[in-house]
Amino acid sequence: MSQGTIRPSALSIAGAYFFMFVLVFWPMVDLTSSVWPLQLGNLQWRYGVMGLMAAYLHTPILAVVLAMGLAFVLQHQVALRLLSILSFLGVLGLFLVLVLFPLDVIQLRSAMAEERLSSFQAGALLAELKHLTAFVALLLLGMGGWRTAGELSRKSRSSEGSQLTAEVLKAQKKD
Repeated sequence: MSQGTIRPSALSIAGAYFFMFVLVFWPMVDLTSSVWPLQLGNLQWRYGVMGLMAAYLHTPILAVVLAMGLAFVLQHQVALRLLSILSFLGVLGLFLVLVLFPLDVIQLRSAMAEERLSSFQAGALLAELKHLTAFVALLLLGMGGWRTAGELSRKSRSSEGSQLTAEVLKAQKKD
């Protein structure tokens, strides 16, 4: 048996996808438990949530990258589409953060003591850069995953047609 014909078991594939789900789920649980209860009207709370979220962003994005890689290797078109949709939802959420976070920073800056202002602004800038890099990564992943799923779909349709043609030619030779 050649190496090209060995496929991972369904259990190992399910385990890999489950672990990648866990890499998304637990950071979200940690973030939520750290900022609960919701206080959307509280400026300091919003700033804290969006600042803290910057620290949690990259593990879930790593999980999406790994899951997309697995879906590509295994040619799971539906999984690629779902992961692309998840990426686009993340892009929408991060767009709001990219717009609202600087507005909260501007409001809080005026209430900040002069000696703490430079560290406050540096922290806010780093958080915004993390938000921006996550936004770009998810946008590229979403667009790339969607296109790749389409290419896999076209490839599988053309290979199915090639297989059918080969089978018809074989049958004609027998006759």
